Amino acid sequence: MRYRFIDEIVSVAADPPRIEVAKTFPRTDDAFSGPAGPDRVPVSLVIELLAMTGGQLLYRHLGRERLPLLLKVEDLRFGAAARPGDCLTARMALQGTAAVAADTMAQTEGEVRGDRGALVASGRFFYLCVRLPDGAQPGDLVPTAAGEGPGDTRPEVPS
Repeated sequence: MRYRFIDEIVSVAADPPRIEVAKTFPRTDDAFSGPAGPDRVPVSLVIELLAMTGGQLLYRHLGRERLPLLLKVEDLRFGAAARPGDCLTARMALQGTAAVAADTMAQTEGEVRGDRGALVASGRFFYLCVRLPDGAQPGDLVPTAAGEGPGDTRPEVPS
Protein backbone atom coordinates (compact mmCIF):
# COMPACT_ATOMS: atom_id res chain seq x y z
CA MET A 1 0.00 0.00 0.00
CA ARG A 2 1.30 3.46 -0.87
CA TYR A 3 0.89 6.25 1.65
CA ARG A 4 -0.20 9.59 0.21
CA PHE A 5 1.23 12.65 1.90
CA ILE A 6 -0.78 15.00 -0.31
CA ASP A 7 -4.55 14.68 -0.67
CA GLU A 8 -5.04 17.53 -3.12
CA ILE A 9 -2.96 20.05 -5.04
CA VAL A 10 -4.94 23.23 -4.40
CA SER A 11 -2.94 25.58 -6.64
CA VAL A 12 0.28 25.84 -8.63
CA ALA A 13 1.74 29.12 -9.90
CA ALA A 14 4.64 29.62 -12.29
CA ASP A 15 5.66 33.21 -11.54
CA PRO A 16 6.87 33.18 -8.85
CA PRO A 17 7.00 29.35 -8.61
CA ARG A 18 4.84 28.19 -5.71
CA ILE A 19 2.41 25.44 -4.78
CA GLU A 20 -0.33 24.90 -2.20
CA VAL A 21 -1.55 21.46 -1.15
CA ALA A 22 -4.06 20.05 1.34
CA LYS A 23 -3.70 17.00 3.60
CA THR A 24 -5.92 15.54 6.30
CA PHE A 25 -4.45 12.82 8.49
CA PRO A 26 -7.44 10.64 9.44
CA ARG A 27 -7.95 9.87 13.12
CA THR A 28 -7.77 6.16 12.27
CA ASP A 29 -4.22 6.47 10.88
CA ASP A 30 -1.74 4.00 12.42
CA ALA A 31 0.71 6.90 12.97
CA PHE A 32 -1.34 8.04 15.97
CA SER A 33 -0.56 4.88 17.92
CA GLY A 34 3.06 6.02 18.36
CA PRO A 35 4.81 8.22 20.94
CA ALA A 36 3.04 11.43 19.85
CA GLY A 37 -0.23 9.87 20.99
CA PRO A 38 -3.68 9.92 19.43
CA ASP A 39 -4.23 13.68 19.81
CA ARG A 40 -1.50 15.16 17.62
CA VAL A 41 0.04 14.59 14.20
CA PRO A 42 3.67 13.50 14.71
CA VAL A 43 6.15 16.20 13.66
CA SER A 44 7.83 13.69 11.34
CA LEU A 45 4.63 13.60 9.25
CA VAL A 46 4.47 17.40 9.17
CA ILE A 47 8.09 17.55 7.97
CA GLU A 48 7.34 14.91 5.34
CA LEU A 49 4.31 16.91 4.17
CA LEU A 50 6.56 19.95 3.65
CA ALA A 51 9.25 17.89 1.92
CA MET A 52 6.74 16.27 -0.45
CA THR A 53 5.15 19.65 -1.21
CA GLY A 54 8.56 21.05 -2.17
CA GLY A 55 9.24 17.96 -4.26
CA GLN A 56 5.98 18.42 -6.16
CA LEU A 57 6.79 22.08 -6.80
CA LEU A 58 10.25 21.29 -8.15
CA TYR A 59 9.13 18.34 -10.25
CA ARG A 60 6.52 20.51 -11.96
CA HIS A 61 8.75 23.62 -12.22
CA LEU A 62 11.64 21.69 -13.77
CA GLY A 63 9.51 20.24 -16.56
CA ARG A 64 8.94 16.80 -15.00
CA GLU A 65 12.44 15.81 -16.14
CA ARG A 66 14.14 15.80 -12.76
CA LEU A 67 13.53 13.88 -9.56
CA PRO A 68 13.94 16.06 -6.44
CA LEU A 69 15.91 14.43 -3.61
CA LEU A 70 15.79 16.15 -0.22
CA LEU A 71 19.27 17.00 1.05
CA LYS A 72 18.81 19.32 4.00
CA VAL A 73 16.27 21.14 6.16
CA GLU A 74 17.14 24.46 7.80
CA ASP A 75 15.42 26.84 10.20
CA LEU A 76 12.64 24.37 10.91
CA ARG A 77 10.23 25.88 13.43
CA PHE A 78 7.08 24.49 14.99
CA GLY A 79 4.04 26.34 16.24
CA ALA A 80 0.63 24.93 17.07
CA ALA A 81 0.15 21.17 17.14
CA ALA A 82 -1.63 19.63 14.18
CA ARG A 83 -4.58 17.46 15.25
CA PRO A 84 -5.81 14.30 13.56
CA GLY A 85 -8.74 15.15 11.31
CA ASP A 86 -7.63 18.76 10.75
CA CYS A 87 -7.19 19.83 7.15
CA LEU A 88 -3.59 21.05 6.88
CA THR A 89 -2.50 23.43 4.14
CA ALA A 90 1.13 23.35 3.04
CA ARG A 91 2.56 26.16 0.93
CA MET A 92 5.98 26.07 -0.66
CA ALA A 93 7.79 28.69 -2.77
CA LEU A 94 10.94 28.31 -4.84
CA GLN A 95 13.71 30.54 -3.51
CA GLY A 96 16.37 29.72 -6.10
CA THR A 97 18.11 27.13 -8.25
CA ALA A 98 21.69 26.51 -9.41
CA ALA A 99 23.08 24.13 -12.01
CA VAL A 100 25.40 21.44 -10.67
CA ALA A 101 26.87 19.41 -13.55
CA ALA A 102 23.83 17.81 -15.24
CA ASP A 103 21.67 18.27 -12.13
CA THR A 104 20.02 21.17 -10.30
CA MET A 105 20.27 22.33 -6.70
CA ALA A 106 17.14 24.05 -5.41
CA GLN A 107 16.06 25.88 -2.28
CA THR A 108 12.44 26.19 -1.21
CA GLU A 109 10.74 27.84 1.72
CA GLY A 110 7.40 26.76 3.10
CA GLU A 111 4.91 26.48 5.88
CA VAL A 112 2.05 24.31 7.11
CA ARG A 113 -1.06 25.82 8.64
CA GLY A 114 -3.94 24.13 10.42
CA ASP A 115 -7.57 24.46 9.38
CA ARG A 116 -7.98 27.43 11.73
CA GLY A 117 -4.99 29.24 10.18
CA ALA A 118 -2.52 28.57 13.02
CA LEU A 119 1.09 28.08 11.94
CA VAL A 120 2.07 24.43 12.48
CA ALA A 121 5.59 24.46 10.96
CA SER A 122 7.87 26.42 8.65
CA GLY A 123 11.34 26.02 7.24
CA ARG A 124 13.72 25.94 4.29
CA PHE A 125 14.31 22.79 2.27
CA PHE A 126 17.26 22.04 -0.03
CA TYR A 127 17.05 19.49 -2.85
CA LEU A 128 19.29 17.93 -5.46
CA CYS A 129 17.14 17.45 -8.57
CA VAL A 130 18.63 14.66 -10.66
CA ARG A 131 17.87 14.16 -14.33
CA LEU A 132 15.78 11.07 -15.05
CA PRO A 133 17.25 8.65 -17.61
CA ASP A 134 15.84 9.15 -21.11
CA GLY A 135 12.39 7.60 -21.35
CA ALA A 136 12.08 7.01 -17.58
CA GLN A 137 9.23 8.31 -15.46
CA PRO A 138 9.21 8.57 -11.63
CA GLY A 139 6.38 6.01 -11.60
CA ASP A 140 8.78 3.49 -13.16
CA LEU A 141 10.42 3.14 -9.74
CA VAL A 142 7.93 0.58 -8.45
CA PRO A 143 9.01 -1.65 -5.57
CA THR A 144 9.20 -5.33 -6.36
CA ALA A 145 7.57 -8.01 -4.25
CA ALA A 146 9.78 -9.74 -1.69
CA GLY A 147 12.25 -12.09 -3.36
CA GLU A 148 11.62 -10.75 -6.91
CA GLY A 149 14.41 -8.18 -7.21
CA PRO A 150 18.06 -9.04 -7.87
CA GLY A 151 19.74 -9.94 -4.60
CA ASP A 152 16.53 -9.30 -2.64
CA THR A 153 16.56 -11.31 0.58
CA ARG A 154 13.50 -9.75 2.22
CA PRO A 155 11.13 -12.33 3.65
CA GLU A 156 7.67 -12.49 2.12
CA VAL A 157 5.04 -10.77 4.25
CA PRO A 158 1.59 -12.37 4.19
CA SER A 159 -1.16 -10.01 3.02
